[in-house]
Amino acid sequence: MRYELRFGLLGAPVLYDAGSHLSRSAHGDDGPHGVPLPAAKTVRSPKARVLLAALLLDAGRIVPVDSLKEALWGGAPPPSAQASLHNHVSRLRRLLDDPDRLRAAPPGYRLRVDQGELDVHVFERHLAAARGAFAARNWERVVRECEAALMLWRGAPLAGLPAELGGYALVQRLKEARLLLLEWRYDAELALGDGDELDRLVPELAELAAEHPLRESYHRQLMLALHRAGRRAEALAVHRDLRTRLVEELGVEPGPTVREAHVEVLRDAGEGAVSGTGGDVGRHGEVDAVRHAGVDAVRHPEVAPVRHADADADAEAVRHSEAAPEGPVEGDAETGFGPPPAPRPAQLPPPAAHFTGRADLLRRLREAVASEPTAGPLVISGMVGVGKSATALQVAHQMKERFSDGQLYLDLHGATPGTTPLTPAQALAALLRHLGVDPRHIPEPPAAAAALLRTLLAPTRTLLVLDDVAHAAQVRPLLPAGPGCAVIVTSRSPLTALDGAHRFPLTPLSAEESAELLRKASGRAPHASHPLVELTGRLPLALRVVAARLAARSHLTPDALARRLAAPGSRLSHLEYDDLSVRRSLAVAHDALAASDREADRDAVLVLRRIGGLDLPTYGVPLLARLAGIDERRAEAALDRLVDVALLEETAYGRYVPHVLVRDFARELAVASPT
Repeated sequence: MRYELRFGLLGAPVLYDAGSHLSRSAHGDDGPHGVPLPAAKTVRSPKARVLLAALLLDAGRIVPVDSLKEALWGGAPPPSAQASLHNHVSRLRRLLDDPDRLRAAPPGYRLRVDQGELDVHVFERHLAAARGAFAARNWERVVRECEAALMLWRGAPLAGLPAELGGYALVQRLKEARLLLLEWRYDAELALGDGDELDRLVPELAELAAEHPLRESYHRQLMLALHRAGRRAEALAVHRDLRTRLVEELGVEPGPTVREAHVEVLRDAGEGAVSGTGGDVGRHGEVDAVRHAGVDAVRHPEVAPVRHADADADAEAVRHSEAAPEGPVEGDAETGFGPPPAPRPAQLPPPAAHFTGRADLLRRLREAVASEPTAGPLVISGMVGVGKSATALQVAHQMKERFSDGQLYLDLHGATPGTTPLTPAQALAALLRHLGVDPRHIPEPPAAAAALLRTLLAPTRTLLVLDDVAHAAQVRPLLPAGPGCAVIVTSRSPLTALDGAHRFPLTPLSAEESAELLRKASGRAPHASHPLVELTGRLPLALRVVAARLAARSHLTPDALARRLAAPGSRLSHLEYDDLSVRRSLAVAHDALAASDREADRDAVLVLRRIGGLDLPTYGVPLLARLAGIDERRAEAALDRLVDVALLEETAYGRYVPHVLVRDFARELAVASPT
């Protein structure tokens, strides 16, 4: 397969020379994976660069004239904007290999971009192929696909363009994708390489670890590269520095993959110390350092022998439970833990500035929080952007005075763009640290840490807000058992596997509430029947984006913005502003399914794409099974997964409906991957 690059956004916008090709082996079985990039020419005119980028951000779709004016002149286009836009379009046509690529198409212009002609699209195809190869542990192909994608990178995407262009979410997604590609490539090279080859990776990994000091993957890879190249003392130093930084800055311990790498280093270092040979000594002469590291493994927490959770969890839980004081006394300086010290934790983020509606739901939540003994965890669930976190914080602030021992807040990042969800062990370590436990005395087995957390919270009246939970297993070890505590959980999933939970599903706002939120957040006064209300799907996140756009541009009217959102294929592009992005938030659930090796998750991605290609009021299992080419059992499992991650709603048994903005997202998936 040959990609014929014509346009580049992975850096400053460029045009590639016609007739130049970039080879790619679709299955890694014929010839070189890539050749040098074709020659590129920079578009010199700043306005032409902005125009080109605005058209490429909606490649192949009609970009309304109003959107192009906003990109070129912000919120204050000059009186001559129409004529100037026409001139800029004419100049850009002359730069293209085929002037007919850029044509007027009411209500705007369309730039034709064929498959494989935009570097972002090629990059994302290599990314998808690398993800599949990584899941299959096909390390040779992982290296080829990652290198082919990284070769396209010329710097920060959309470099040199104004932030107002609207590509912030795309830029962040591409940057995160690049970091993932680097991570996958180094994992593959660690799997394939020997000592000398791995020694070559050390400077690159050291630079990445320094650039991303809290990203555990690069530190893990640096540890393993140093260790397998015979530089074990340096590997232990990397672990010690990472653990110190995570504990001091985030209050969490390193994750399981870092701990596994640490065990590998300690095991060999300890063997070298016992034998007196130092093991496989590297070329920097660390024999003594490695021997001392083996001895220190008994004495120092950062190199302490790792215990097996199954063998020690019960003993650790009993030991810590017995050591914990029975009543509210000061923390024990010797053991490093006790009930929450003064001042009591007061970690709730501020409530949403323009919270609107939900009066009946808030009343029911307050009643559940106030019940004696306190009810089980209260689960607030719903689709992306529906206001779960805002609702949880609203009721938490209203009820916080009932909890004299404080309020704990923890974001578990279950669906945060660009962030890996916290493991239960990391979440437990964070909560225990917030309660005053010395990090050195936090039990390593999660069962023991959970027992200690329950012991500390049992005699207290503490409110916990556990935000953005991915699944029940992530939150189950964090739940207190004492009658005086209350827990509010937010999740896209209703967490039906969580026993004893009281569930409060959220739906979009009413038309009146939506108009009120727009008025509060933007200072404008659209009425409940204004088109903007329905074009946002009455989703608080989308309404906040629209309000931010209106507040930032005094000359942008609600009617003009509504016309832009109504243009075919452009709605999600206009529902991005600064760090707010409906598309990016929806993509978190989709990307997690796409990266999974479970059959139901892979089928869910395929079914969502088929939904995007067929616009129906509702969808049923038999139809989607035929469209996806799978049997009905698999189709039903896939639809259940889409409901679990709040990309679909089951309105009646066997009938599924996507939210209007999920429909737009599914259409984009169908266009990007029609097969």
